Amino acid sequence: MRILEKLEKISDIGNTINELQQEINVSEVTHLWNQLVSRYQIIETTNIFKNFVKSPDLNIILGQGIKILEQEIADLEKILMTYGIPLPKRPPAGSDSPYKSEVVTDEYIYTRILSGIASFIHLASSAFLDSSSPKLRELFKTNLTKEIDLYDKFFAYGQLKGLIIEPPAYRL
Repeated sequence: MRILEKLEKISDIGNTINELQQEINVSEVTHLWNQLVSRYQIIETTNIFKNFVKSPDLNIILGQGIKILEQEIADLEKILMTYGIPLPKRPPAGSDSPYKSEVVTDEYIYTRILSGIASFIHLASSAFLDSSSPKLRELFKTNLTKEIDLYDKFFAYGQLKGLIIEPPAYRL
């Protein structure tokens, strides 16, 4: 697929936005838009959660996750602008809160973030399956493998810290 992707990029040189828009379908536009909106939402949620994290290592992991999200957001915004697709409204830059709550635990934060990563896997796999553009299929494939790797690492962290609710062993 890399060869088709490179050929598509070369043929796009000098094309107008109208010409580029003819290369993608409405499903691909929807997936690009949804991936960007989802990242906006999860970065806002993660920033809020950082106010309540008690564990220093979970705080560091969330900070690294925010950096990854910011890079993915920049990449997706660039692609949407290339195709002349209007960008959605950005969330606030940060959300510092002096309020601390015992109700929002590290376990709660961990499970919410893990489920957010799982939802990204679903979005990325749907986008990959629905795309016909080699360039966008490669992007969706890259996003999918990154999300799977991230889920695997975050899941292992949760097991190490005892944050995963594991079902009981089945014994005969």
